Amino acid sequence: MGDAVTDLLDAIGSKETLVCIGPGGVGKTTSAAAVGLLLARTGRNVCVLTIDPARRLASALGLDRVGNEPVLASEDIPNYWVAMLDPKQTFDAMIARYSSSEAQEKEIVENPVYRNLVTRLSGTQEYMAFERLWELRESQRFDTIIVDTPPAQAAIDFLHAPSRLAGFLDNRVFKFMLKPPPLYLRPIAMATRGLVKQIASVVGADVVNDTMSFFQAFSGIEEGFRERALRTSELLASEATSYLLVSSPAPDSLAAGSRMVELLQGIGHEVNSVLINRMTPTYASDPSDPHAPAQARADLERLARMRAHEVLAIESWGLDLALGGFYFLEDLASDVSNLTALEEVADAMQRCALVPFAVPE
Repeated sequence: MGDAVTDLLDAIGSKETLVCIGPGGVGKTTSAAAVGLLLARTGRNVCVLTIDPARRLASALGLDRVGNEPVLASEDIPNYWVAMLDPKQTFDAMIARYSSSEAQEKEIVENPVYRNLVTRLSGTQEYMAFERLWELRESQRFDTIIVDTPPAQAAIDFLHAPSRLAGFLDNRVFKFMLKPPPLYLRPIAMATRGLVKQIASVVGADVVNDTMSFFQAFSGIEEGFRERALRTSELLASEATSYLLVSSPAPDSLAAGSRMVELLQGIGHEVNSVLINRMTPTYASDPSDPHAPAQARADLERLARMRAHEVLAIESWGLDLALGGFYFLEDLASDVSNLTALEEVADAMQRCALVPFAVPE
């Protein structure tokens, strides 16, 4: 975060992609939705894409359902859209896009291996998340796309997925399975038949046949997957993408946030902004006011001590991570469950000024 940045809107206002990361239970989805609303107020066309399987985005906006295709959060705000990742729908669309014919598409999507791949393979959620992000970015419908990630490690898995998939598709074993071997390797291919028979005796011939059919049908479209993975990886590393860490002042949340910053740095990304949500509120009343009731003064003093303790803990935490500062967002009296309540959060965000970490002399 640069010294010239004075408020949260300055920090995120010009970004094409904003990735919101953070531990669970800190209000990350609500914060992502409020940031989207804040940017929409400036006239930008915004889409908030949640890739978290939890349906918190819909409930925060008071919507019955949010799906794979962006929908308006409100008819009164024509430039504020929301979407929730549907991995299967995204995967099916990818197959349709890259298949050379309807016959190839049908052969893949009707294959039992593909159906299991879509619903059960570890990592499918992350792979389809970056594909959906690229589709929305490529559509040029939106000035800013805000990605609401799953909590903690799952967010890092999403960011690492493009390069991981590209590496898998470059693997020589994978390529060998897609294409018939050249003549000089035919003896090796023949030698594997015995192994295939042994595998079939354990898992069943149908499973082996379905798997081989899947890879044969997949041949020719893997390059499209690989190209998108590489381009999305470049997008996530570009200066047009910013990373917002959302945490709370709770010690366990700060500890989880530290781990996320380190993991993010490990894959070549940096946290650009830090939003500390659910801070103990400050109050206009003076706890030393002699005219205030004794119990009220005691309550205000207790809250002031809690706030001061939180600030000290956050400053120490930020210095350890070499972060430049943070934005405070105070705790609300109730959960956000409709657009009106979300607008109150956006109002509070608009007043968020950068608080630099106090550097010891």
